Amino acid sequence: MQAEQPAQGAQAKDTPGSTKKSSSKTITDTVIGEHEHTIVGYSLVKGIGDGEPIASERFVVGGHEWVLLFYPDGKRSSSEMHNIQPAQVPPHNAHLQQQAAGGNAGAALAGLPPPPGAGGLGAGPLPPRAPGAGAGGAPAGGAPAAGAPGQPPAAALRGPPGAPGAAAAPAAPAALMVNPAAAQLAAANQQQAAAANNDYCALFVALIGETDNPQGVVNTSEGRVVRAFHRFTLVDQSGRGQDITKGRRRDQGAVKISCARQDPNARNCHGYRKFVKKSLLEDPQRGLLVNDTIIIRYQIELVVSSGGALSRSTSKPPPPQIHVPPPNLGLDLASLLQSGVGADVQFDVEGEEMAAHKIILQARSPVFRALLTGPMREGHESRIDIQDVRAPVFRALLFFAYTDSLPEDLQGSKLEVTMAQHLLAAADRFQLIRLRCICEQRLCETVEIETVATTLALAEQNNARELKRVCLEFVSKHLQAVMASEGYQYMVQTCPQLQAELLQVIATTPPQRSRAVHIVPHHQAQVGQARAADESSTDGQLRRVRQRRE
Repeated sequence: MQAEQPAQGAQAKDTPGSTKKSSSKTITDTVIGEHEHTIVGYSLVKGIGDGEPIASERFVVGGHEWVLLFYPDGKRSSSEMHNIQPAQVPPHNAHLQQQAAGGNAGAALAGLPPPPGAGGLGAGPLPPRAPGAGAGGAPAGGAPAAGAPGQPPAAALRGPPGAPGAAAAPAAPAALMVNPAAAQLAAANQQQAAAANNDYCALFVALIGETDNPQGVVNTSEGRVVRAFHRFTLVDQSGRGQDITKGRRRDQGAVKISCARQDPNARNCHGYRKFVKKSLLEDPQRGLLVNDTIIIRYQIELVVSSGGALSRSTSKPPPPQIHVPPPNLGLDLASLLQSGVGADVQFDVEGEEMAAHKIILQARSPVFRALLTGPMREGHESRIDIQDVRAPVFRALLFFAYTDSLPEDLQGSKLEVTMAQHLLAAADRFQLIRLRCICEQRLCETVEIETVATTLALAEQNNARELKRVCLEFVSKHLQAVMASEGYQYMVQTCPQLQAELLQVIATTPPQRSRAVHIVPHHQAQVGQARAADESSTDGQLRRVRQRRE
């Protein structure tokens, strides 16, 4: 093979009389994929209708997305669906059309050829004659055709020359020349074919999409296609190995399937309209239908070529398979807090010392920043005394400042109400907004009669508006029980203004269904005791109120 340029990597020089050789290779192989689809409840999908499929999940082979389509009631082809023509007969106003169209139309209605040289239909093969027509094409036992004896000639129907309608009449509609018997026979044949086709279950595979790296795509002159060999198997579940298998043989060549339906000569699906007879599928001795379940196994061999100028892939290379571990900054900072390495400040909380790092606390809280860098004494000392905060609470607060999460033993439902109340107050004091929201949410989920009053006072003092609203609504519905709790007195002493807000909530809350009051006028109250007992006993919640005499 002669070439103008040497092969890549060749070191030969262009010298007179020398022969330069190059070579190339195209390798064609198959990418094999399998998919198994199980249909449970065959008796329920049977009878779904012709052309209605049961689809499998999408599966990918060779960078293409496929789906199996099983038609329990068969699938007729598009030609079968459109070849059924209804029997066509002349319309009810055919005689008016005949008068308007002239002699040619009249001849057409009668099943006769047009006269020589006449316009309209022109010369050509004779149209089929209607069944029962007599000699000359006139209907047997009916009126004679136009132009026959006893009828005015066609010219007379058209009128005198120059009058409207004197021009050559248009051709008669083709529908008027259809032989009704032939149309009915064709329709009957098509119905018989459809009934026979309905005795089979159909099975197809469809190409429905492509991934980022499709393989085996061939750019033909008419579009993009892939070539493949298919094999469909209906599994014998009895274990005897009597599977029903249909597929494309190698000597038949690979079938073309259209990519994005660009090739009009290639289909986007392939399969068999008569894959298996229903009677065979439902035969209990065959083992194809067991426990109302069928198993379909599909295998595809996608033809893929590599090498050659036309086979170079323009798709993006696959991304590198690198596992990125999850972030662990919080764990590292938690270890730093626990070890105390590099700590430059000590907090004294209830006699317990806790080491921390100023730079982290300054970045996390504006209160810590002002405390550790301000002109006050704490800003110049490495030991700070924390008042009004419990030691476990402050320890959890420091952990949150370092990791942005609570310790594992305080997360979710493990966070008890008392700890959540203390943490809410501490988070509001040091302006850790996220921690305050976590505590507020937890307290909203755990509102109860014994602690709601204390929580309501806490929400008022620490700007927890949503928690305050939830507590007010809860107290308004359980006022009597809440007033008997110990926390209610604490709420009244620390936040007396809440009583007025509580009354306002109670006043604006729609009343609950209360006991019905039956008011009886004085003259009805004198009715006998038996009748009064009857009326009041219909509902145990009713009571009689007697009006006072004036």
